[in-house]
Amino acid sequence: MGYFNLSIKLKNRLKDLEKIREAVEGMGASIVCTNRKFKEIDLILEELFTNVVNHGFNDDKEHDIDINLSCDADQLEIRMEDDGRPFDLTSKEAPDTTCAIEQRYIGGLGIHLIKHFIDECEYFREKDKNIVVLKKRITSCEKSREKI
Repeated sequence: MGYFNLSIKLKNRLKDLEKIREAVEGMGASIVCTNRKFKEIDLILEELFTNVVNHGFNDDKEHDIDINLSCDADQLEIRMEDDGRPFDLTSKEAPDTTCAIEQRYIGGLGIHLIKHFIDECEYFREKDKNIVVLKKRITSCEKSREKI
C-alpha cells in the first residue's frame, strides 16, 4: 500500500468536480494518510480546478483539463494541464487576511489555500498549456484515516 497513479480527463465544466471527488475517494484504497490530509487534497484539487474553469478561458468552447495524481509512500504529486490563458499561480501574492473582511479584495483566497496545504509548487507553460505541479507530503506510517 502507498503507491498510486491515476489520470483524470476532465472538461471545463463544474459538474466534472464529481470525477475529482471520486478519484480522491478511490485513493483511499491505495494510500494511507489521515482524513485531514484527504480533505486537504480534495480542497486543493477543487480550488485548482474551479479556478481554471471559472477564469482560465476566453471562450465558451469545451476544453480539456488533465489531472494526474501519483503517490509514493511519502508524497502525492498533482499535475494539472490546461490550454487556458497563461496563469502562474506561483507568482500570486497572498491576500491580506488581517484586514476586515469588508475591506478585502475579492479573489485570491483559493490560491492562498492551495499554497497553504502543499509543500512544493511549480508552474510552467509548454506547447500553449499551463502546467502546474504540486507536491504534498503524506505520512504512510499512520495506521488509518483518522477523524479530525
